[in-house]
Amino acid sequence: MQPSARTIATAVATVIALSASAHAQQRGLTADEVKNYFGQVQHDVTELVQRHDVEGIAQWSDRHFADEARFKVFAEMIHDNKPVMWSAIDLDKADIHRLRDLLGAPAMRAIQDYSLRIDVRKVIPHGADAATVIATWSDKAKLKLPEARAAGQPQSSVGQATQTGTQPTTLDIERTIDCDHVLVREEGQLKVGLTSCRARAHF
Repeated sequence: MQPSARTIATAVATVIALSASAHAQQRGLTADEVKNYFGQVQHDVTELVQRHDVEGIAQWSDRHFADEARFKVFAEMIHDNKPVMWSAIDLDKADIHRLRDLLGAPAMRAIQDYSLRIDVRKVIPHGADAATVIATWSDKAKLKLPEARAAGQPQSSVGQATQTGTQPTTLDIERTIDCDHVLVREEGQLKVGLTSCRARAHF
């Protein structure tokens, strides 16, 4: 019994589709896919920080950080073009949750006029579901400082007029963070895994 023309066409189409799928998997994550992902990250993070949305940030980090995510950051603080402080940070996903709970809403409300730019500089695919991404995060903000007491002002006094403290001030800060991210696909969604960064903050 000879196969019909329709059967032959269906078989050929199936082979072509399977071949295309296998080729796509071999190709791995593309630079455009990674850039689109980090473009969405830039939009989401900017909006959440500007809204001081602590709960939204918690939900976002749960969705976008891989279960095995780890962040190693060497940070340098620079004032008047002079280094004044260095720190080394090594956090896993659980540490980030604890830090977020510790800082909470007061720290978020201190951030004003926040802006962020993420530049993806290089993408190195590792199969269909992972890639090393070299990116630079650049952000800036004004930090609202706590109101300080006037010099020599007593904390409490009976039968004595209190003095007016100094007005709240803000501190301009700009950061440049160069990172190597491992980007992985978990359950069909791209997530940030192992990350190593060098940060410089100018204030």
